[in-house]
Order: sequence, then C-alpha cells, then structure tokens
Amino acid sequence: MNTLVSESQPGSAIVVDCLEYSKPSRERFLEWKTGRVGCVHVTLAVWETARETLSVIGQWNDLFAENSDLVALARTADEIRAIAVSGRTAVVFGFQNTAPLEDDIRLVQVFHDLGVRIVQLTYNTQNSIAAGCWEDDDSGLSTHVGRQFVRELNSVGMLIDLSHCSERSCLDTIEVSSAPVAVTHANPLEFVGTDVELGRRPKSSQVLHALAERGGVVGLSPYVRMLKNGIHTTEQEFVDMISWSVETFGVEHVALGTDFYTGYGIEAVKWWRMGRWGRESPFPIDENAPVVEWPAWFKSPEAFPSLVTAMEKSGFGATELDLVLGGNWIRLFGEVFDRQEP
Repeated sequence: MNTLVSESQPGSAIVVDCLEYSKPSRERFLEWKTGRVGCVHVTLAVWETARETLSVIGQWNDLFAENSDLVALARTADEIRAIAVSGRTAVVFGFQNTAPLEDDIRLVQVFHDLGVRIVQLTYNTQNSIAAGCWEDDDSGLSTHVGRQFVRELNSVGMLIDLSHCSERSCLDTIEVSSAPVAVTHANPLEFVGTDVELGRRPKSSQVLHALAERGGVVGLSPYVRMLKNGIHTTEQEFVDMISWSVETFGVEHVALGTDFYTGYGIEAVKWWRMGRWGRESPFPIDENAPVVEWPAWFKSPEAFPSLVTAMEKSGFGATELDLVLGGNWIRLFGEVFDRQEP
C-alpha cells in the first residue's frame, strides 16, 4: 500500500489518528497541520439521539465550509489520500456508540449516506447490541439485535469499532463480522497491566490476536489513564509499547488512535460518563481536577513529528513507519469503506 504524501517526499507516510474527540475549531485544525496529521477519525456522538447527531453533522458541515483550506470530509480511502496530498487533513466521521441509530437498522444506511464510516458498538455499558467493558456480567454480542446490526454495518461499508466493548463482545463480533474490525483507541492489557486507572479499557492479547488474524487493526493511545506509568509515561516508553505490540501482533495490525481531547469542561465529562441514564457516574469524577491530562511529550497533535523521530531512533524503518503511522488504517479503510455487499 503506497501512502506517500508526494513523490518529492519519499517515505513520508500519511499520519492517521484514528480517534480524537476535541471540541472542533480552527485552532484544533491548525494543530493537525502543524503536526502533519493527514487524517483524523472524529467522534460525532456518544449518547446523542439521531436528531441531535444530525445537528452535530450540520455543525461540522459549517466548519468544513469555513476551514476548507485546512480540513475536508473523507468517505473513502482514496479521498483520504487526495485530501492529505493537498496539504489538508481528512476528517472521517464516527460514533462511539450506537445510540444515534436508536435500534433502527435502516438508520445505518441513512448515516452512511451522511458520511459516517466508523461505528463503535457500545460505549462502556450494556445496550441492545452488545455489552460494554464496564459490565460485570459479560453477555457479549446480542444474539438477534447485535448480529443483525453487524451484518448491516458490514453491508453498507462501515468499520466496526470495539474500543469500549467487553471481552466477549469483542470476540463475538470478530467471529461474526464478515469484514475486519477495529479497536481504534486502546492499549494492550498484557503490556500496560491491570493497575492502570481505566483498568477495563485495555484489550487482552486474546482479543488482539483474534483481531489481527481477521485483518483488523488496533490504535495505541497516549491517554494517561491507559498507560502503564500514567502521566509519568515517557515518549520512549510509549514507543516501547508500539514496538512490543508490533512484535506480538504483527506490524500490519498496529497503528495509532490517541483518544486526544481538549476544549471541554467538566459537564462534557459527566455526559460521556453517564449520559442521561444516571445521576451519578459509576466512576468518581473529581470536579477540582483538570478535565484531562496528557504526557509532557504529547500535549496536542503537534507532537506527532517528535513521536516519529523517537520511533526512527528506536529502529523503525521506513516501511514499518509507513504502516504504523497510517498505512494500516488506510488499508483497512479501503477494505471496509469500499465494500458493498448484496
């Protein structure tokens, strides 16, 4: 897969960050440009209804019109390449939950027509489709609703994301899906250990091996609540996790999904943690603490060039860099987005 930015820059991969959820603005788009990020998968919705999500898409359409020199919506792998070659950042729309689909299978095609290309089955909790990683009783992918929606997502060409799903939901979906699936933003449990703050979010080696065997990709994240040494994790330690993952699961199946977010207050955190379904978060929220902290070496997407340099110093060659920085995602996007089943 050739993901070179231009013929004058041989070996320059298109950097793909497969999950960011910052409040969108020109300031954020300029950070992408400075960081030479060619593509970002953005979150449109977590608990939003279909109607609320339509408004978010409308807001993004305004942003595209107002910032056409920096960003553009991408619906295919070829569009990602073309936008990146133009010096802009390709934006891929995604959901971090199936809430916007409202259990209406026909809305899958509707949102696909509006540009949505990545759908996470559930956000931490149980829904009619699957169990989330917060559930003590792991029921996995539901026998009827879940399997129907997996087939529909496969059919229209949407990439299924398992980042916040339970262990069994991940394994069930990998087995049932006729297309490769993704973990857009999570770290390997075997590497980071069970003592990380968000101990239920990292993925087991069983899940990641199964994912790789079916052609899927995992995006590794510098989010401190999923790192072995938290806020104190160094850039080299993060690169060490990339190296370990490449050796364990294969270079064709490891990429980046930072989970980077900024620009939100505590009310947004409460929304993500409990939506409308709870008065209190299942996990405590310290309202006096910063909304989120990032390692000193990754304060924004502007840090990507430094990370690339660190990877090069650790022995990543041009081909490996091309794959991990973006080539694996673009290959997977091409396989799924361009896929049309009868």
